[in-house]
Amino acid sequence: WPELCARVLPDMQDGERNELLAEATAVLTTAHLASVFAPNALAEVPVSADLNGRRIHGIIDRLIVTDTEVHVIDFKSNATVPASAEACPVGLLRQMGAYAQALTQIYPDKTIRTAILWTRSAELMWLPHDLVTDALARTQIS
Repeated sequence: WPELCARVLPDMQDGERNELLAEATAVLTTAHLASVFAPNALAEVPVSADLNGRRIHGIIDRLIVTDTEVHVIDFKSNATVPASAEACPVGLLRQMGAYAQALTQIYPDKTIRTAILWTRSAELMWLPHDLVTDALARTQIS
């Protein structure tokens, strides 16, 4: 990975590049995150749906579809990781609410679960469904 990182980010200072590499390595090698990077996890999945009469488009970082559930996981590299789902920035909650609503249309018979993978701490934070749908509902679309 160090050689690849140097090729992909040739103009970055060594110290900064090494910090990014260490963060990415921690995320990719943390045991409790293995399912996020398993072969059945779909990466960079485009999604489009009608929400409240408007068409939305997005890219879901990881999508895992099981017999009963759909896991929607978005990666965030914020410098500060919120202590709880309730402390997440409302914009992120709205984004995840939009993904949940879109995927409900695609997978009406499955439970949709959303999570943020905080790359800074290699933490997977599951978001309560009501929290993300309420944040989306408060969005004023004109």
